[in-house]
Amino acid sequence: MVAETYPGFVQKYNVFIGIIICALVPSILLTIGFLFYIGFIFLGDIYIIFGYFFGLYITFKYRKESQSHIKTGLIVGLIGSVFSLILSSILLTLVYGVDIVFSFLFIFVNAGIIDVFIGLILGYVFGNYYKKKEAEMTKSPLLKKDLF
Repeated sequence: MVAETYPGFVQKYNVFIGIIICALVPSILLTIGFLFYIGFIFLGDIYIIFGYFFGLYITFKYRKESQSHIKTGLIVGLIGSVFSLILSSILLTLVYGVDIVFSFLFIFVNAGIIDVFIGLILGYVFGNYYKKKEAEMTKSPLLKKDLF
């Protein structure tokens, strides 16, 4: 087994940084925009989708060759969504003085299942997209031409 060397911090810890971004961006946006939630399915889902897109983009931009596309996307989406739920409830409790029991119940019961579902779906979609994108780049130009 050959040890992989990567020049930068982001290239070495791309999954960890993707999870942190997936957790921080939606939590901060939810805390800032707590009074004027906007969304399609439930209130504030645009913030969550934006944060997951950004975190998954950074993860796949600096993906290592040894990492599976779909597996990496699912891991970052799932763990990032769970951390986002926990951090959002803590930030809402600290900033707005919302009761901790109400905050955890509101976040976990109302948004928890949908939030984790969105994280898994976006992780799978990003993984599949980058897998197909990389497969097209590795194909030979002779296979793309029509021979007949």
